[in-house]
Amino acid sequence: MTFPFKNVRHSAEVITIGNYIEKYQPGYLLDLNPITQRPPIFLAVDNKKSVEIVQTAMNGVSLGIITIVENEEGLSFKWESLDGGHRKRALHGYYNNEFAVNGKFFNDLSKKEKAEFLNIQFCIDVYEPMNNYMKGEIFRILNGTMNPPNHQEILNSFGDTAIANVIRNTVREDFDENHKLFDLTDAKNSKWIDVQNSRLKLEEFVARIYYRYYENGFLGSRKDAELKTMYSDETVKAKSLKKKVDAHLTFLFNCAKIRKNLMNKMGWKELNTLSNLYHYFNEHLKEWTVFDYDVFYQNFFKVFADYTVDSDKKYGDVVDFDFETADVTVKECFKNYTTCHDNYAKQEQLIKWILSHSDMKLNLSVRALDPQRLFSKEVKEAAFAKQGFVCGIDGKEAKFDELEAAHDIAYILGGSTSDASNCVMIRKEYNRKMGVMTISQYKELLESKAA
Repeated sequence: MTFPFKNVRHSAEVITIGNYIEKYQPGYLLDLNPITQRPPIFLAVDNKKSVEIVQTAMNGVSLGIITIVENEEGLSFKWESLDGGHRKRALHGYYNNEFAVNGKFFNDLSKKEKAEFLNIQFCIDVYEPMNNYMKGEIFRILNGTMNPPNHQEILNSFGDTAIANVIRNTVREDFDENHKLFDLTDAKNSKWIDVQNSRLKLEEFVARIYYRYYENGFLGSRKDAELKTMYSDETVKAKSLKKKVDAHLTFLFNCAKIRKNLMNKMGWKELNTLSNLYHYFNEHLKEWTVFDYDVFYQNFFKVFADYTVDSDKKYGDVVDFDFETADVTVKECFKNYTTCHDNYAKQEQLIKWILSHSDMKLNLSVRALDPQRLFSKEVKEAAFAKQGFVCGIDGKEAKFDELEAAHDIAYILGGSTSDASNCVMIRKEYNRKMGVMTISQYKELLESKAA
């Protein structure tokens, strides 16, 4: 038998709240919110969770063992919370008059009542310094036997790893001006989506997106066990995945903005459905773009609302799917499949229902792109020769290295890269400025400016 933690040293002691605050100075010497721990659970504006913890202590009921770990030299905090973060924050918060218990803030208590509170005892277990992996393992062991966290909170305990950091930062930090989908206006609410990050719900959503790109970027399973595999993979290239996820979230943000302007914040089922639709496009269109988000989203929502709200009579037929064991209607299936993350067949069926709806009209808003993004050297040389070895815009002589290959019909508008006739060699400054104009349109613009 092996004991992987046999060299980990720790010591437990019974300590009063007053001595705990004096010795460990929570928030100053003791980090109450390390990135590896679940953030505060906001249940109500009245700090309900914290109030319940303090009341428990005042009633003489044990708070259980609270665990901290000593940090290595050179870090901002001498100690950090390992387990029992909510309890630590509650005791410290009440002492600092952040909320009232039984109608009284700490400063409202009599001298005797203050002394009684500060003399309440609890058990604290202090671990000697250890690496992030060991911290996470001990956290997972402790929480496997008492007051277990949810799965994403366990994944978050993987600590200072590339994949864990990029996922939590996606939600907790405004890292990209191109999209602010999670733009948390306070500690729990997003400006754009009607979902709270309580219990790391949004981080779980992002983690499942990351897992799909970790696999292939297509529609598919992203079960809890699969997420753990990704978090445990030290070779995962988080930066490479981040670029793809950023594009994914930008798509969702563009839809959320339109929804907010038209109605209200986007709901959970709708958000997940759009995310699955994006994966489906990746799988079947390879390279694609939404060239009109207003049309796309409005058509999508008509379809989504039809299936989920106005569909009692239209979609009451019972389905006959191999993956359904009971009699369920199309409407019931549609609603259930919107948040399905463990069954490809159900996800695919959801998207098929959406795309087959007469209101979707995908051709009015989405365009498939040539999977080949760049022209080959041979095509560029042939185009240069065909132009007479001059710039395709101003007609003046130029060296090949001074020019760039431009799409006559812009790539983003569906212009082909496979078709050599769509390649025109032009000066770099022209290629930067012409945008989605054709060669002839850009020539006309330059001529009008010169006139």
